[in-house]
Amino acid sequence: MLMNRKQLSSTLGERTSRGMTLVEILVTVVLISVGLLGIAALQLTTLRSNQEALIRSQASELANNILDRMRANQAGFLADQYNVDFDGTGPAGTAAGNDLAAWQAEIDRLLPGAGAALPDGAGGAAGRIQRTPGTNIVTITIRWSEREDRVLGDASGSGSFETRSEV
Repeated sequence: MLMNRKQLSSTLGERTSRGMTLVEILVTVVLISVGLLGIAALQLTTLRSNQEALIRSQASELANNILDRMRANQAGFLADQYNVDFDGTGPAGTAAGNDLAAWQAEIDRLLPGAGAALPDGAGGAAGRIQRTPGTNIVTITIRWSEREDRVLGDASGSGSFETRSEV
């Protein structure tokens, strides 16, 4: 039963080209796993960015809300009843006081960190209104504390939104 060289090389060639080896399969699995992990990280980053954009747009709407309230109560605005520091509610029993109390409650309801302390020791979600003396220009600052990122284990700190407008 001697095989000539042609038959031997033909037999060996068929054996080596029949399928994938275990090493090739493992390399493929590793490459697919790395790709899937990359897609998952991209999805996580996208979700975080969308959440931050939502919070910023809510802060912008809250600033516009109090600006509209000040424009509706021009007498209270000119009497500086809307000048408040963070978590301030203004003079009790006045239209400005009611506006500010409702505004601060909306900030607490919509923005993260209501009742929490920021890293600088200040309260969490809150708004501040400052009128530039002698003008009708106000600066509205809204701040909030970001929640801790449970996946990455880092605290994002605090966020803020500031706008200036003429009433």
